[in-house]
Order: sequence, then C-alpha cells, then structure tokens
Amino acid sequence: MIKKLLQFIFIDDVLKGDIAFLEKIDLFRGLSKRSLAKVALIVFKKTYFDGEKIYEANQEANVVYIVKNGQIKLTGKNLSKVVESEDFFGERSLVENNKHDCSSIALKESELYLIYRAKFYDMAESDNKAGFTIMRNLASILAAKFDSPELQEK
Repeated sequence: MIKKLLQFIFIDDVLKGDIAFLEKIDLFRGLSKRSLAKVALIVFKKTYFDGEKIYEANQEANVVYIVKNGQIKLTGKNLSKVVESEDFFGERSLVENNKHDCSSIALKESELYLIYRAKFYDMAESDNKAGFTIMRNLASILAAKFDSPELQEK
C-alpha cells in the first residue's frame, strides 16, 4: 500500500515538473494548468546521445520536438541552426503532412519531449480550447519566422 502511494506521489511530482517545463514553451503560452497536464500526458520523452541523428531530410515529419536540455543542430538547404533548452523544432508537422526539409543531430546528450501529430490531434479534439490556443500560438510563431529578415529575398 505504501509503495503504491509513493509511486503515485512520484508520478504526480513528475507531472508537475513536466507542466512547469511546458509552461515555459511559447507553443503552449496561455494554456491552463489542466490543459498543460493533458499535453504533458501525450509527451514521449527521449534522450539522444552526442552525435545521434534525430531525423534526416526527406523523412516523414509527424513530430514536434521540444528540447528539455541539450543542443540540437539543424542543417539543410540554407539552414544551419542550433536549438537549445526550452526551444522546439519540427512544429510544422502539427499542420502539414510533409517530409523534413533538414536533418537534425544531437551536439551533446539531449533530452527531448516528442509530441506526435496523431496524439496532438486526439488531445486537441478532447480539449478544443487548448487545441485552438496551441494552433493560434503556432500560427504566430510561423508567421514571425517567415517574416524574419533572414528569409526575405535580397
């Protein structure tokens, strides 16, 4: 009985930690704690080691990756970027059924939170307000990226 109680308390603390982390991510700005908990419950946590490939260009894109800690390098046509803690990449996969246009590799041991498109859609269907808020945030984030001077033709 005590062992089960301790497991419950630990799981609750883990969930609280995940919620506190997700709260810092722009994609989830404006979500209630309850909605953040729903997001935390669909997250798949994965550790990538130094030099490990996360995905290659032209592979199916159906996951958004959130960096809990570590460094990930994204490289592709006209792209070379390092993504670090509390940032994310692959966000277009939430709205597009496409392939990756770049490759990604861990520059050092990195813990990532992965959210699969299908899991996200299920969560958004059960919590329309959260789904709408995340999609609105995503639209703002993508608009800001495409309005970036780096992407403007010269």
